[in-house]
Amino acid sequence: MLTTALLLTTLATAPAPSLEMPAPLAAPVAPAPKAKEHGVDAIVLPLVSYNSDLGFTYGGVAGAYLYAPGHAPYRHAIAIQTLFTSRGQQNHYLRYDGPRLIGPLRLEMRLEYRRELRSPFYGAGNVSAQDFHGNENQERFNYTKGSPGAWFRLRGRPWGDNHPFQSYVGYGWRYTQVSPFDASVLQDLKPVGYEGGATGQLTAGVLWDTRDNESDPVRGGVEELSLRVSGSATGSRYQYGGVTLSERRFWQLGSRVVLAQRLTLDALFGEVPFFEWVNTGGVTFTEGIGGMSSVRGIERNRFAGNIKAFSNTEVRVRAFSFNLFGAPVYAGGVGFVDVGRVWHPDTVDGPWWKWHPGVGAGLRVARRAAVVRFDWAMSPETLRHRVYLNFGHMF
Repeated sequence: MLTTALLLTTLATAPAPSLEMPAPLAAPVAPAPKAKEHGVDAIVLPLVSYNSDLGFTYGGVAGAYLYAPGHAPYRHAIAIQTLFTSRGQQNHYLRYDGPRLIGPLRLEMRLEYRRELRSPFYGAGNVSAQDFHGNENQERFNYTKGSPGAWFRLRGRPWGDNHPFQSYVGYGWRYTQVSPFDASVLQDLKPVGYEGGATGQLTAGVLWDTRDNESDPVRGGVEELSLRVSGSATGSRYQYGGVTLSERRFWQLGSRVVLAQRLTLDALFGEVPFFEWVNTGGVTFTEGIGGMSSVRGIERNRFAGNIKAFSNTEVRVRAFSFNLFGAPVYAGGVGFVDVGRVWHPDTVDGPWWKWHPGVGAGLRVARRAAVVRFDWAMSPETLRHRVYLNFGHMF
């Protein structure tokens, strides 16, 4: 039951469920049990966490797994989540995952509704909102947003399950409702997207994945090139496109130490609505600059623009490991340095060396594909600090 619960947590919180099960770097570990090939697992779990961007989160997730021979780790999986935060946000979804649904192709689908009573907006550019002094809840730097949407993606390995090359295509549609506060930055600037509306995106990408493990790697890496296009033909009110380049690399420095590095460059062009400035493309959802998925220690989405670049460096230490109900568990720590910046047309972005850093440390507990992380981070620019409790590695 615990194994199923952690697998469900991974499905519920990660962009793409892992197909591999990690093992500790040190200490002999018993072989993993043979994959289940028949039957059904189902479970309901509460979800409780906290981070400085969203406050306390609470809700629940339920899911079921259908197993069949030749389908690993399962044939079909479905999960449903309802989630609220103490800062007035909601995130509800229904998700399906079929790892080998259409021959060797993996189908992922998600229907969701998000609502934010205070969604951050500080304007465009790398030195935006000079009058912001740390109170991220004030109406001047927020607006109310509602965004029902859905997406699907087909992923495959055209040259075999063990070949590092992967490709994917997908489509996503979202309707964004925008309600600015009086005297807010959004009300003053009225950028493209101020009226809200539909955004439909066609996406395509390729990956070269040599990681030894998808959810908790210790060596190898993954390079990704992703494209996205929105226009009237895709059901979008706005005509724009984007390209994302990403590199994730992992080095095993010793029996218990891993150096992890991520580099991301994302560029948008065309009639880009302001609520897309903070989003990057690719298999893994990332937003920023600022927040627990880009530069920790900086307020969520503090800097936004058509071009974003950021780097994340982590030293992960596995302090000790043990077996729990037949599966390995490890606990350890991490130290990290994040840095990022944006560029935006017709804005003052500061000198070339004006990058925004975040530094910090954290704890990790992992069992197979499920990783629980706690991070403390600080911005050296402002000396403000933030904490994050979440599931899964940052990258």
